[in-house]
Parts: sequence; C-alpha cells; structure tokens
Amino acid sequence: MNFFAFSALINGITSALLGIYVLANSYKNPLNRSYSVFALSVFIWSFGYFFWQNSSSAENALLWSRILMAGAIMIPLSYFDFSLHLTGTVLQNRLQSIISCIIGMFFLLADLTPLIVSGISKKMYFDFWPTPGLLYPFFLLMFFFYTFYSLSIMLTKFKKSFGQVRPQIMYVFWGTAIGFAGGSTNFLLWYDIPIPPLANILVLAYPVFMAISITKHRLMDLSVIISRTAAEILAILFQGIIYLSMVWLYQNYVSNQIDSLFITLTVIYGIWVGQTHQVLRLKIQTTTDKAILRGKYDYYKELSLASIKVGEDLSLSSILKVLYATFYETVQINNPRIFLPNNFTTPMDSKKYVVYSRENFTPIKDGEEISMEEKLIEELTKKRGHLLNEKDHDRNLIVPCLLENRLIAMFILGPKLSQDPYTDEDIQLLEVLASQVAIALDHTRSYEKIKDDLEATQMQLERSQRLASLGTLTAGVTHEIRNPLTVIRLETLKLPSKPRDVDDLKQRSDLIVKYVDRIELIVEKMLHLSRFKAPVKTKVDLNSVVEETFPFFSTSSAKITKELQPVPKIDGDPEELERVLINLIQNAEYAKAKKITIKTFVEKNKIHLEVSDNGKGIPKENISKIFDPFFSSRHEGTGLGLSIAYRIIREHGGTITVDSEEDKGTTFKIEFEAAAGK
Repeated sequence: MNFFAFSALINGITSALLGIYVLANSYKNPLNRSYSVFALSVFIWSFGYFFWQNSSSAENALLWSRILMAGAIMIPLSYFDFSLHLTGTVLQNRLQSIISCIIGMFFLLADLTPLIVSGISKKMYFDFWPTPGLLYPFFLLMFFFYTFYSLSIMLTKFKKSFGQVRPQIMYVFWGTAIGFAGGSTNFLLWYDIPIPPLANILVLAYPVFMAISITKHRLMDLSVIISRTAAEILAILFQGIIYLSMVWLYQNYVSNQIDSLFITLTVIYGIWVGQTHQVLRLKIQTTTDKAILRGKYDYYKELSLASIKVGEDLSLSSILKVLYATFYETVQINNPRIFLPNNFTTPMDSKKYVVYSRENFTPIKDGEEISMEEKLIEELTKKRGHLLNEKDHDRNLIVPCLLENRLIAMFILGPKLSQDPYTDEDIQLLEVLASQVAIALDHTRSYEKIKDDLEATQMQLERSQRLASLGTLTAGVTHEIRNPLTVIRLETLKLPSKPRDVDDLKQRSDLIVKYVDRIELIVEKMLHLSRFKAPVKTKVDLNSVVEETFPFFSTSSAKITKELQPVPKIDGDPEELERVLINLIQNAEYAKAKKITIKTFVEKNKIHLEVSDNGKGIPKENISKIFDPFFSSRHEGTGLGLSIAYRIIREHGGTITVDSEEDKGTTFKIEFEAAAGK
C-alpha cells in the first residue's frame, strides 16, 4: 500500500464514521442528513481512490477511476446543499438546489461513458492514471464553481453571525477549504502537469476540523456522542493493555500454559473490569470534557452556586431564569420543565400545576398540566423525595420543591444529554436546590402579590388622575362647544324669518355643518383622552401634538404662546404625548403662572420640547421629588401628574429635566431621539 492509497483509506474511514455518527444522532434533522450525504460523497471518492491505487490492471483501474469520479461529482454539489442548510438559506436558494441536482444527475450519467474518463495511461510513477474525456473540463468548471460558491455562502453567513455560530462556521469553512485545496492537487496530472497529489492527505483536515466544531462548539449537538465514544474506546484500550500485560508477565514468569490459575486470574480480572469500566469511562469523559469543553460538565459546583443564587433573588422571573440556565447549560438535561400552581400568588385557589416558559417565565399557553388531584402529587407529598424512572424518557426524574407539607413547585426532568444515569450525588444536589427554591418561591409569592396589587392600584390611580385632569379641562372646553352651538342656534332661528334662495340656504347649511364638525372634533378629542388604552407607537410630529393640545387651554388664565420650529418626527404615541403636555401646562397653571411658553427645536441632533412658565417656582428641596409618585405640594393634588409624564417620556426613550427658581418660574425640558429614517 503506497502513501496515496493509505491517505485515501484514512480519509474514507474518518468520513464514513463521522457521517454515520451525524445521521445516527438525528436522522430527521435536514442539516444532519445533508452533511451525511456530503460525507458519503467523500467516502465514495476515497473508497474508489484506494482501490484505484491498488489496481493491478488497466481495466480495474478504469472501473475504480469512474467510481471515484462519481464521488468527485457528488462532493461539490452535496457540499453546496450542506452549506445552504448550515447557513439557513435553503428556501432562498431552492431553484439553485434543483439546478444542482439536475447537473449532478447529468454528470453521473456521463461518468458511465468515456465522456468523463476516456481511458488509462502511465504518468510519472503512476502506472494507471486516468485521462480526461470530452466533458471533463466542464466537470472541473462545475467543481470549482460550486466549491467557491458554497465557501462564499458560509463566509457571508460568518460575517453576519455572532455567538457560538461564528466558530462553528469558521471551523467548517477552513476544514473544507483546506480539504478541497488538498484534493484539487489530483487534477494537475490529468493535464500532464508533473506535480503528484502529495497534498491529498490534506483532505483529512475536513473531518478533523468538523470534529473540533462538533466537540468544542456543539455543531449539530454531537459533542456528547463523540466525547462518550472516545472515552469508551480509551477505557477499553486501557483495560485491554492491563490484561495483555498480565498475560505477558504470566507467560514469561509463571507458565506458558493456559492452566486453572490463568483462568482464575482471567475471571477475577473480568469481574473487576465489569465493576470498574463504567466508572473509568465516566472519569475519562469528565476529564476530557473539562479540557476540551472548559468545564461544561463540572456541574456539581454550578448546582451548588445555583442554590445560593435562587436565595438571593426576589422576583419569580429571576429564579426561573437561574433554574433553566442550570438545567440546560450546566447539567445539560433534556427537556427540563418547572411546574408551579396556575395561580402562583394565591395557591389555595389553584387546581393544577402548569409548566412555566423558559423564554418569558410565564405559564405556557396550552402547555403541560398536572391536576392537584393526580396520584403523582400525593406520592411526592407523602414520599417527601424524588421519583426516578429511567424508562420514562419524558419524566426521567421528578424532584419536588417542598416546604413543610406544601408542594411549592416541582422539577420534571428528562435524561441527561450524556445518557448517563442520574447519580446519587446528582439527585442529592438537585434536592438541595429544590429545598432552596421552595423557600425562595414562598418568599417570592408575597413579593409577586404585592407587586401585582401595586400595579393594579397604580393603574387605577392613573385612571383617576386622567379623569381628574379631564374634569379640569372640561371647564376650559365648555365655551369651545357653547360658541358653535350659539351660532347654530341663531342660524336655525333665522331660517323661517323670510324666504331663502338656494344659495343662501347652502351658505347657512355649510356654516352649520362646519360648527357641528368642530363640536364633533372637540368631543372626540375628549373621549380619546378619557379612554385607557395601551400605547400605539407611530411617527409623531411634536408640533402637531402641541397644536392638538392648544384648544383645551384657550380659556386659561395664563397667556400661552407657541414658539415652534420645524423638527423631525419621533417614534411615539400622540395621545400619550398629549397627556404629558396637558400635565405640564396644568402644573404651570397650578403654579399661578401668568405666562406659559411652549417651544420645540433641534439641538445636537436631539428634538427638544420645553414648557416654561413664570409662576411661583419649585422649592429647591422639592425639585428631586417632583417626579416621585404621590408627591404633591398641593393639598388637593394626587401627586401623579408629573410621575405619569416622567414614565411616558422614559417609555418613549426620552429624558425630562426641570429648572426652577422660586418666585421666578419653572422650565420642563424634554429631549427625544429622531425616528429612524427621518
């Protein structure tokens, strides 16, 4: 066997093993299937290459040359399909995929004829080197086109990606790029360029880099399979070497016969291997994982830390975040779920346990449920410990979170990704974690209930403040409605006084309609302000907000002036922003201001809105408190107006500040970012 045959054999075996591992891990996954086809292509090429190099006749060499060419045809096309699946661009390139399949079928059929490989001839020190057929140049064109196209797809994805995806793509890119470069040196001798394919061994870079991407960066989630297999092989080799050493020592120093003593020692060693192999394999796997995966499987320490973390958090979402991170990333459990009563803050009203989401830490709609009447709940409460069923893939381990005789929550866990059973130490640490979680959740329940009640109360107070503000505005708006009603009444009374021509009637009807529309607009505006609804963001012109708000204060005791400059639009809810402006103007009126000025302008790429007054100002000691809820210097005030304004501005991504001097006046300064693209 020469060097070239040996390199082909190594390439073929590694590709086949990697392809089988990937497919066995998840044959339903399109990414795994596409990679396995690519690995099969490399195997066919390597398999044909090995037997071609070992051919003893021109006829055999021609046959194996065409077989290796079948693999060579499939390699760039299957790699193209794999690159689409890896980068998630299959749908965008569906037509190109179909075209590549048609091209592949065409060249595979042509490979059965002399159009690809026309014959065999001696070149350099190769007795049976294939000669190119009529379509071979077109095959080369196809090969390099799809190779570079696939690499460019991955390079584009690499530039746009972040996190763990980047190293995954990087290793695949460089592994296949080096592999293609090494394999391409075979093409030179086809056209009598006297350079042998010494770089053929570089094809091995592709499975090596793939293995690194899989084990170190979890490409296709095969790290556990490869890690476990490698540990199994090392454990077998270690124990096999010990046995062979024992046999050698026995034959050289005791007896070269297989006698009863030898059989007895062999049986004893076999029993020892049976008892220690699993422990040895787990020790090797854990040690290698710590070296390669940087301690990902060192979860005992992490579980202990998680027990401390849940005790430090008050909110339910924070506790669930720590738990799910521990189960998924540290212990690496398949399908862990955390169940809590469906009414978490009032468990006495709950009738079932529901699973909480890993994403938003709320009950999953139409998710898994466990009735409080089920035997499982009774069993967990009575046993006051875990339930382990290794045959149940969905509920491999159930750990209750008990406080006294109350089942606060429960962890329902699938098997570990390593497929290793839960050890006594695993279960002990999980039960310690569950105890801490039970205490933390019991404390959190009170916190969550207070928070819910506070939010409900604040919402009600905001509604009350809005209605109070609306009541204040009503007085100012009354004349806005009375004036047009007076005009309508007078015009209507005049109609019967004398005959009217059509033009006169039309003129009067237009006037009446105009004033009716004005009344309707005012009423609609008041209704909008009275409604309590979720904000709806859109592109808003601040000047329009000022103009829409202005009529509400037409009868104000203060003189209100506008100094509006053209400003870019912002992202916001116009009705919410009107609330802010109304609150600020009312605040100025309460301060006995005689003059109120509203300004808009642009400064340092920010959109500014200022409301200034010459009222009595704010005492220095109160300036830091004015945006606090329920703080008011007026006996009859709710203390919510400026607090609501502050919240709305923050929700719009803006800032609000205040400058004030007693007996001189106050200026509220608001800054916004311009809307994107404006």
